[in-house]
Amino acid sequence: MKLREVIPGSRRRADGVMLSWRYTDPRTIVAGGVVPFFIDWGTTPHPASTAAAGPLLVVLRAEHPDASRIQTALTQMGLDLRVQPGPRPALIATVNGKGGPVEPR
Repeated sequence: MKLREVIPGSRRRADGVMLSWRYTDPRTIVAGGVVPFFIDWGTTPHPASTAAAGPLLVVLRAEHPDASRIQTALTQMGLDLRVQPGPRPALIATVNGKGGPVEPR
């Protein structure tokens, strides 16, 4: 599986802090979107450290018609994402919000 080129990016936060990163091209769709693009924040503060509180991710899983091949590739990348057989590629997140658990697809 090819994730393509690594691209540099940056932006300045409202408080003046410069964020910079390197990432694989998110326009490259691999395995129907089940294989993610990657971001390396380097020495930049991770944006999650100052993000507003929101719903809590409980579990993330995937479905794919070729689940075993995709599971093998993700495991080789060091990702712990469970992939189950499904009719089409899908990422399924279970989040806990104010109204309880929700599973958007």
